[in-house]
Amino acid sequence: MSITYLLIGTVITVITIVDMISTILSPRGAGLVADRVSRSIWRICLIVTNKNGRRKFLNMVGPVLLLIIVLTWILLLWIGNTFIVYADAEALWSSSNNTYGTGFIEKMYFTAYVLSSMGNGDYTPANDFWLLYTGFISYTGVVFISLGISFLIPVVDAITLKRQVSLRIHQLGKTPKEIIERYEQNNFKELLQVISELEPSLLKLAQYHLAYPVIHYFHSENLFESLSVKFVTLDETMSIMLYNIHQDSIADLQALERAYGATTYYLSTLASAFIKPGDDKPKRPETSYLKNASQISSLRGTGYEKDLEKRRKLLLAYIQNDGWEWKDVENNKDSIVLNF
Repeated sequence: MSITYLLIGTVITVITIVDMISTILSPRGAGLVADRVSRSIWRICLIVTNKNGRRKFLNMVGPVLLLIIVLTWILLLWIGNTFIVYADAEALWSSSNNTYGTGFIEKMYFTAYVLSSMGNGDYTPANDFWLLYTGFISYTGVVFISLGISFLIPVVDAITLKRQVSLRIHQLGKTPKEIIERYEQNNFKELLQVISELEPSLLKLAQYHLAYPVIHYFHSENLFESLSVKFVTLDETMSIMLYNIHQDSIADLQALERAYGATTYYLSTLASAFIKPGDDKPKRPETSYLKNASQISSLRGTGYEKDLEKRRKLLLAYIQNDGWEWKDVENNKDSIVLNF
């Protein structure tokens, strides 16, 4: 038996199983393989499209990426187990040729049949050990390939929720300025009611993104369906309300702070997709249109400027990672229209 091939196969198989468990069953992020595959492909696609969020090509990356991850797991399980079987030249017996099956392709053929639970093909295990290991491979295939396929279901549910939240925020207004001007009367009472209703969905999305970072790579070329743009629009609106509008002009300050806490929690999940604040920072929002403006320093304690700057840098990194720029938040003119 070749110890080298046995070690190679064992390492590949164990890493793949651990990666699948970490990605599918763990509530906190993707495994090493799934994460590296996702980030690498997405970055290449952003470079190819020149980071242009309007390119329809980016719409296909998420679904294709999801399939690539599952297929990568299946391929690695196949290769890993093939190396393990290949380590023993006398592992398989070919009844048709009345000899041992020693070739690498023959071992791949056998492993593929067993892993897919289709049987042994034209080969049979040559001794008790390989008889037992064949059963192990078969059960591994049933369990982990099924897990890989079931991984698709919660991701699809999360994508649907992303679109719903994006459209709901879009209905409030296209830009922070438009939202504030629309709801400034009556002390933002109606706006705060909608934001409170959105809070559970934002927290659920945060959990989805934490458990399945691949969700970040599902893109839409329409701004009204893009969660990154719409989320930044909502967060920027709430920042303006908290730091630039007098507290007496906000109907329910506690509701606003709770929702702001929900968006803060969502932002904390961006690290799972390796989205971090860069050196670039967006320009300060224009607030001359506010009717009940107040000095920021009178609303919050010291240190607010540094925290807000870091927050807005992270927001910028978030939309840039999705192929957009800050101008798409401030000058959004997209509308939902009928296309025939």
